[in-house]
Amino acid sequence: MHTDIPLRSEIEQLAAVERPNLITIVLRTSPVTTDAEANRISFGNLVSEAVAEHTAHGGDAAEIAATEAGLRALLEDTQLWRYLSHSLVVFASPERTVAYRLPNELESEWFSGNHFRVVPLLRTITFAHDATVLALSQKDVRLIVIGPDHRGSELPVPELPSDLLDTFNVEDPGVDSHRRRLHGPEGHDARLLGYARAVDRAIAPVLRSTRGPLILAAAQPLDSVFRSVTRNAKLLDAGISGNPDNLSSTEIDTAAREILDAYYADELAERQEKFGNLQSAGRAVIDLTDISRAAVAGAISTLYVDMDAHPEGTLDDQVGGLVADSTPGYSLVDQLASKVLASGGRVLALRGSEVPGGAQLAAEVRFSV
Repeated sequence: MHTDIPLRSEIEQLAAVERPNLITIVLRTSPVTTDAEANRISFGNLVSEAVAEHTAHGGDAAEIAATEAGLRALLEDTQLWRYLSHSLVVFASPERTVAYRLPNELESEWFSGNHFRVVPLLRTITFAHDATVLALSQKDVRLIVIGPDHRGSELPVPELPSDLLDTFNVEDPGVDSHRRRLHGPEGHDARLLGYARAVDRAIAPVLRSTRGPLILAAAQPLDSVFRSVTRNAKLLDAGISGNPDNLSSTEIDTAAREILDAYYADELAERQEKFGNLQSAGRAVIDLTDISRAAVAGAISTLYVDMDAHPEGTLDDQVGGLVADSTPGYSLVDQLASKVLASGGRVLALRGSEVPGGAQLAAEVRFSV
């Protein structure tokens, strides 16, 4: 499976584009190589539908042709169709065409108008499925990174001890073999603490450049010992129990993703509870008119969006909010998302009932408008 996870800055750039003759194509794909031709044909059909609709609305024929040419060129990109993920999102303008292979299973659709449909990209960064796993035992240490686009793979860590004995052999090179054996509970506990601190010191610089939380895979008592000394604030309470020496990187990856799913579910539940409290205090809204007014004013700190929602209306800066009638070429949800991103807010693309307040859209606001 091959994916292209967008940076927030890339989404912001796409969301800020406003000009005629833009087309967005969202295609649910299969990562299976034998399905490449079927994926390609489906994409071609969506392109034809989008271009036909766009042409029917009028516009500069040369620009429409240039946008279509960029989309048609993707049909000839054999590398693209050979290596896909679960969805493909393509943004085409007369000047350029960019494509993202995403791990999320999105519904196929197309949008033709004066801005791009960026909400499908936002789902990818709402729950990123990035994490680092520390597989720690007395005999081995591994730091394993997982992401939405790859299975668990080990990270090299300078100065990481290879095992418990290695820690003390390095720190006290003159110790003889009989003193390196772990005799007695007090000596054993002291060495475990020293070992845990040595590991924590070694991984700290590496973890600064990783995204997502840290998950510990360790058996007792080493699990508790490491938690008692680590300085890492991203370590989750939930961990992978048992001896990680008996688990492959793939098995650790699978277990870590289950922990991440629970972590995101807890985060969403906390957000929903927080939203109710903010709503009571006048700092959260679900009415579409209120959301639109707050978006234009740059007041939204977090916007929650049902990915499948297509509410009626158009955002209008001149009136300071919502115009009831929809305007061809404009998607209200994507207009709102663009405003929130431009003002430094966060947009969470969710599924139906996940949206706080029971509405299709909801917003936490920095100040009342």
